[in-house]
Amino acid sequence: MMILVHLLFLAGWLCVSWFAAGEFYKIAEDKGYHGKKYFWWCFLAPPVGHLMIVAMPDRGRDQQVVVNEDLPEL
Repeated sequence: MMILVHLLFLAGWLCVSWFAAGEFYKIAEDKGYHGKKYFWWCFLAPPVGHLMIVAMPDRGRDQQVVVNEDLPEL
């Protein structure tokens, strides 16, 4: 009976870890970093992978400079 409980816990942990790794992989892609290695780092070594994604700087993709000429000069 305890083996079944441990197997169910392990299966649940793997599912949650897979989902979290996928979300962090999407965040890495949004920041401009492409490669499945970011998914695998987050899946196989969650604390290290998650911190790596959080620490990545944004590569400036899709950023637009808004120029508002209505503001007075200072």
